[in-house]
This record gives sequence, C-alpha cells and structure tokens, in this order.
Amino acid sequence: MLLNLIYAIPLALILIVLVYFYISGRRTGTIAEVPRGTMIYGDLIQEGKVLVTRKHNLSGKPDKIVRHGNLIIPFEYKSGTAQDVPRHTHVLQMGVYFIILGDLYPDYSIDYGILQYSNKRFEIQNTQELRDEVLAKAEVLRRTVGIPVRNHDRPGRCRNCPYLEICRQRLI
Repeated sequence: MLLNLIYAIPLALILIVLVYFYISGRRTGTIAEVPRGTMIYGDLIQEGKVLVTRKHNLSGKPDKIVRHGNLIIPFEYKSGTAQDVPRHTHVLQMGVYFIILGDLYPDYSIDYGILQYSNKRFEIQNTQELRDEVLAKAEVLRRTVGIPVRNHDRPGRCRNCPYLEICRQRLI
C-alpha cells in the first residue's frame, strides 16, 4: 500500500503540471487548434515528398496538410517566436504552398493556411495579391544569373542551408 502511494503521488503531480501547461497554453494561444479532418500529407515525423506544380514551376514541403470536407489547409511550424505579425518570408512560403495545392487539388478550396510559431498562431489568407507576389519573386529568381550573394551573417542559418556544400560564401 505504501509502495503504491510512492508511485501515485509523483504521477499525480506530473498530471497536475501537464494540465496546468495545457490550460495556460490554451489561454495564451500557443497551442494550435487544428481543424478536424483527414491528414493527407505530413513531413513532421517522416520525410514527406516534395510537392511540385509544373504549371508554375514551384515546389515545396509543408509540414502538414489537412482535408476537411472541401477545404485543404496547409500547416507550417516554425521553431522561433513571432512578434505581432509573421515574418514576411514565411508568409511567402505559405503563398507557394497555396499555389502548389491549388494546382494539385483543383476541386478543393484552399482559403487559408496555418503558420504556427512557438508562441503564436497565424491564419494566412490565400489572396490573389499574395499569389501574385510569390509568382513575381519566383520570376526574379529564375532570371538571376551567377552566384547569389549571402544576405546574412548568421552561421546557424548557413548550417541549415540546402546549398551549404557548394556555397563559396558560407560562414561555417
């Protein structure tokens, strides 16, 4: 009986702490409320395939895609924190997903996507202006000739760069 109490008390304390963090997370909005539906793609646990649209010559790998009725919702999780607004580059990344998913799932609606930071969640609307900006920036990148110039001084960013092995300007 005493042995059971020795195990029960720490387990009860752990449960109380977990409930506390869950409730405080709900209050601050840090826990993303995922719409119910069927996950049709995931890149979080195992390597997802690269999604490609030949029509717009774009590719990307969202962290998760959920289908809820006639609605397709892409999710992107970021490990950093956000201020009052999401980083514009992350919004553009979501815009790429909107274009890709629109081409891959023409019979579905892609109204918005979820951009989840460690401290905030944003619903990014799928607007014509966002899609136009993505396509314009993609066209500029396609016309760029020569070696790109590094635009930062952060070794951590180089560490995760897909061009690390061939970059002549890397910091690590």
